[in-house]
Amino acid sequence: MYMDAKYSVSSDLAQIRSARQAQKFAQSLFERHGQDDWSFYHIVHASHAVQDTVGADEALQFEGRSWSYNEFRREIGRVAEALSHAGITNRTVVCLFMDNSPEFIFTWWALFKIGAIPAPINTKFKAEHIRHCASLCEASFLICTTELWGVIREAYHGRHDSAPSHRQTTIIYDAGTYVSPLESLPDGVLYWVHDKFPPANPGTDDYPKSQRPKIGLTMPVQYLFTSGTTGLPKAVCYPAGFCLMLSNHARWPGMFKTRRRFYICLPMFHGTAQVAAMPATLTTFGTVILARRFSRREFWADCRKYNVNAILYIGEMLRYLVQSPPDPNFPNEKDHNVTLAFGLGLAPTAWKAFRERFGVDWIVEYYSATESTTSLTNSTRNNAGNGKVAHWGPLMRRFGQDAFYIVKADLVSGEILRDPKTGFCIQAETNELGEAICRIKSPIHRKHDYIGDGGAEATEKKTLWDVFNKGDEFFRLGDALFMDTDGYISFSDRLGDTYRVKGHNISTTEVENCLSRHPDIASVNVYAIPMNQYGYEGQLGCAAIEFHAGSCDRADKTLSGLEQWMMSSEHGIPGYAIPRFLRIIGNRSDEALDAGSSHGKETERVSTIMKKVKIALRGEGFTPVGRKDRMYWIEKEGSGYVPLVDATAQSLRMGQFRL
Repeated sequence: MYMDAKYSVSSDLAQIRSARQAQKFAQSLFERHGQDDWSFYHIVHASHAVQDTVGADEALQFEGRSWSYNEFRREIGRVAEALSHAGITNRTVVCLFMDNSPEFIFTWWALFKIGAIPAPINTKFKAEHIRHCASLCEASFLICTTELWGVIREAYHGRHDSAPSHRQTTIIYDAGTYVSPLESLPDGVLYWVHDKFPPANPGTDDYPKSQRPKIGLTMPVQYLFTSGTTGLPKAVCYPAGFCLMLSNHARWPGMFKTRRRFYICLPMFHGTAQVAAMPATLTTFGTVILARRFSRREFWADCRKYNVNAILYIGEMLRYLVQSPPDPNFPNEKDHNVTLAFGLGLAPTAWKAFRERFGVDWIVEYYSATESTTSLTNSTRNNAGNGKVAHWGPLMRRFGQDAFYIVKADLVSGEILRDPKTGFCIQAETNELGEAICRIKSPIHRKHDYIGDGGAEATEKKTLWDVFNKGDEFFRLGDALFMDTDGYISFSDRLGDTYRVKGHNISTTEVENCLSRHPDIASVNVYAIPMNQYGYEGQLGCAAIEFHAGSCDRADKTLSGLEQWMMSSEHGIPGYAIPRFLRIIGNRSDEALDAGSSHGKETERVSTIMKKVKIALRGEGFTPVGRKDRMYWIEKEGSGYVPLVDATAQSLRMGQFRL
């Protein structure tokens, strides 16, 4: 017990020192960049000042192709010149529809260099979502890679009832990662081959002050898309000051004392964790090892091949590795140089199993929402605090921080509760679920405003004023967390009408909008089923649907093809968003269920009745109460819905499936 208390105090002191260092770092940013020189590109350009000592060191590696820091800046400079010649300037919004590749990395940093605003789009999105995202942020350009051109062609050049209301210039950028398109391109679509760009010159990698774009610390430096409670994604602003704060590698105690060879196989368009890991790696002159995608089979082979010593994860990724069979080529699974795993969403069982099986001593769990102005970390070298997102000892809990709080909320209605006497918010008690909020405090902090139509209203809805004192301002993160008696903070669930699957936030309304368009479906109510009680990770989606009276005789045929229909229809959704379970509602007189039906714009109405229905259905999980309801599920993604029989349900409850 004494050692636990001693550890808590030392951990608290380290966190307090880190917070104070962050304040000094912010002040140094003001001194260096003044009011209008806050380009995120400074992170890459920092190596220019010491190019004689680090210029030849490796900055980026991708599938055996390697770029030193000098080469990295020059290639970014070549792309930046091409972008400028195409008419992209400071504050031009450019959507990126690109998988992990040098093309993405070069374009991303080149846009930062010239002051444009990149808006990366999830490459699992379908035509409707792509058009929505580009229109929402008023993008002037859209850049894609060759393997994704077919999706863009369908979104903008396929057969549609009407032309998109917003159209931007499309550029296909080829740096040798993917096979080139063999077809002729529509008028106005540009095709760029990196090797045909003008060669680098002595000034290509330079960044003289006279040529830098004017960017203030509160101006957006990029837009990130997050799940929208009304169906389609929302775009959130990342201010320049916040992004440059991510280059403060000292905020991650000890992680970057040595140069890291960071393996990143998660999609770069996600942004949050990747934007944290990459800047810290580059500002300490480490190496980013970029993989095309996560592969359970190739993961450890890549780590050994490229001498990786740090990995970026989401919880699902490490769970897949734990569940994978032994590799006969590497009988000693601890024979690698990975000493650090940094990421988010790791469940306690996978946490312990991953450490014990693969011998990765140091796990740093990171919590932050896309809209957050602060973050939490739980840095551990043992099994204490498995599955927690932070640990605050007595010093931290009393006066160590003033940025992040958990407050009482009605988890059904979504209303933040206030003290009737003072009118202020109430901090949640120990072990009490509440909603996470973060402070907005100038000058670095700024609300990560939602943009586009409805953005101002959405931002206001997520903003709290007069929280603990008159005039203070906080942002609602939409997550339920709690702190236990030992000071460990745990993530519990998404609140409202979103839930989390495989690192993605899923909008229930988005799924409802898709299913409600099926001609055989009369009503639909989508919710999440918690699966961690059965030893799985997180949640899985479930759709409670009711067929039209005239469609019941072909229900089985409809169900067998419903998964494919959801992915391939004009208003389709990404594969990860497809509900794993279906609950077919029998004939009922339940008026509350009808309140959850989705018909056109009615999906925007989120009523208390509907939420109560979802909570009731959610509580029954995949075992319906009532003989008239039938359960279906997708055993293997892509195989379609099949009846969930009692024996299968029992195996699910015993944790015998790999979901």
